[in-house]
Amino acid sequence: MKPRQLGTNCEYPRANWESLGLFSLVICSLFSALISSAATPREFGADVSHYQGATGISQSSWDQMYSSGMRFTFIKATEGLTGPDDAAMINNVARATAAGILAGVYHYPHAENRPTTNGAVQEAGHFLAYAGDAVGPGRLRPALDVEGSNLNLSVSALTDWIIAFCNEMVAQRGAGARPIIYMGRASAKNEVDSRLANYDFWLAYPTNVDASISDPPPTASYPDPTGIFNNWAFWQYSWTGDVGGINPLDLDVCHSEYKPLSAYIIPTPSPNFFLRNLSIASSGFHFTFTNVAGTHFTVLGSTDVSLPLINWSVLGAAIEGPPGAFQFTDTNAATGPREFYRVRSP
Repeated sequence: MKPRQLGTNCEYPRANWESLGLFSLVICSLFSALISSAATPREFGADVSHYQGATGISQSSWDQMYSSGMRFTFIKATEGLTGPDDAAMINNVARATAAGILAGVYHYPHAENRPTTNGAVQEAGHFLAYAGDAVGPGRLRPALDVEGSNLNLSVSALTDWIIAFCNEMVAQRGAGARPIIYMGRASAKNEVDSRLANYDFWLAYPTNVDASISDPPPTASYPDPTGIFNNWAFWQYSWTGDVGGINPLDLDVCHSEYKPLSAYIIPTPSPNFFLRNLSIASSGFHFTFTNVAGTHFTVLGSTDVSLPLINWSVLGAAIEGPPGAFQFTDTNAATGPREFYRVRSP
């Protein structure tokens, strides 16, 4: 057979081109996957409290931590309903932020002292009152540190408690401030139920593996270190770190291939409100508006528009759902005097 000449007009059987195309597609897909993986390095951080310094870690140490590659930190704020709360929180948040490190705060609960969902709501309120704007736009989402005597509750009761705490946080700060749940492997497997499966999980599991590329390693006792949770968001991989002259230091890594660190930043509301539906009926005055998903808005009312904002009455929170769509109903509007409304965040 005469050999085919390679040229601009040469023809090969269609099947050959399809095979070559499929082969190229596979190669391109693999190459793209490698590029994507390489473009998503994990980001590292630490969690701290007054144990690393009664008045907070020094600014120079925070600066060194940033220079070493740390990009986030969880800082203790409160404990239970009556403390002891962490006096170092304010300085740690301010100094970490000044160093360029994304800061969030955490609460250590005492569910064993108030095991009802009402107790969870009370502790969430205390946490927010103490933390202030450390749980707010631009901050790392807060965390709930579930360990110790909290595990005295039954599986169902502890899960109820955690859900109630998180729901109260969302009610007061928006869906973008839903807490991340911190637990060890045993607790994630045995102490809570699958209602928490979709919550973001911070795994406590110190190991010697390379946390920059490895997943938390399974063992015979814990073949799935994340327990009932679908995945891990953060991993506390060491309790013996030494960074910026601070030791021992808990070291953490963000599961950036799962969600980037930026996904855990509490969103900032837009100054632009897009008012949608207005209606009045026997049920009250109802309106909807759109803004950034995950943010939080409080509705204020007054019969005198000239009053200073501090004198306006708080009517309640706007409810979000679906994401980015907010609604509010003033149930007193149908029978009360004419009222003016303002919306603020939070």
